[in-house]
Amino acid sequence: MGNDNSSAITIDVDRNNLFYYSGETVFGIVRLNITDENLETREIYISLIGEIGYTTLSSSGRFGSFENENKIKFYYKKVSLSGPSITQQEFIDDCGRYAWLFQIPLIDNLPPTINQPDTFPRVQYFLQVVIDKSWYTSNIKYKKYLTIHPRVNLLENPQCLLPCIFEFENRKDIKLKATFNKLGYIFGENIQFTLEIQNPRKILILHSNLSILKCYQIESKFDEYIVYKTILPKIVNLTNEHIMERFSIKIPSIQLPSYKFRGGDPKIFVHIYYRIKLTVKVEGIFNNFHINVPIILGTEHNSDLNQQQSFNPISISYSSNTEQSIFNDDDLPPDYDTVMRSLQ
Repeated sequence: MGNDNSSAITIDVDRNNLFYYSGETVFGIVRLNITDENLETREIYISLIGEIGYTTLSSSGRFGSFENENKIKFYYKKVSLSGPSITQQEFIDDCGRYAWLFQIPLIDNLPPTINQPDTFPRVQYFLQVVIDKSWYTSNIKYKKYLTIHPRVNLLENPQCLLPCIFEFENRKDIKLKATFNKLGYIFGENIQFTLEIQNPRKILILHSNLSILKCYQIESKFDEYIVYKTILPKIVNLTNEHIMERFSIKIPSIQLPSYKFRGGDPKIFVHIYYRIKLTVKVEGIFNNFHINVPIILGTEHNSDLNQQQSFNPISISYSSNTEQSIFNDDDLPPDYDTVMRSLQ
């Protein structure tokens, strides 16, 4: 990628999976094989670059609109490998083969890698070797992509480890109460909750769905998609006045942690968060209803989960009447922090 016929570049790092947490150090080696004996360089260096990418639409009059690809660097670390003379390298093999060891520390607060390097929007990190040649010739560049995630310790937001109750009442007087033991989890952990339904009119409840959605915003571009979906067992074709069931759902293990990042440029904004969507399907027209439960996915486990039960649970109410509800379905789905601020 980016090599020319006069040189061949490779970058090897200390991890086969190319995965790092923020705060760690990337160790590696750059190898350069030069076939052009007359290659002149001003500098050879390697850099670690963090970059967001997003698209915008522009109008071109009678030709309609077209899409612009925007890329903004939010992180840059450079390590010089060689100055004007290529003999300043760390060690040399024979026949024009050169090699340099390098190490680049990562700062603690970095947003996670999002999407593939060839898609938009995205957050990406890559190592790039540059052979800075004379001003009248093109530089030689080579890239190697890394995956970087922040560390998210749930203990830094202890409120997410408290029990939380979500309540909703629809126009047919069906009341839904969902009680979660907490709203902060790590990957692979089970979401445990109790679902209670009051159905005084004995209307047929067809079934109830649970979905886990990943939401992210890069600059002003928002997207979400379902990472897990299931029909809850036992609540199928019921007309009982009172229904109460307990459930335990395992979180998929390969996901990004919840995180919000702002750079110096207002356009550098990355936000990734999750929500559980509980949907109750009811017989009749316009009787279905749902509640959104914001959760936090972290990377560090809370070592004292038992203490959370000594606190009073947080209660959040929804209503089929938007004037009585604290959220509107026309808004973007709220993240955990937004819900907590609305209760203060």
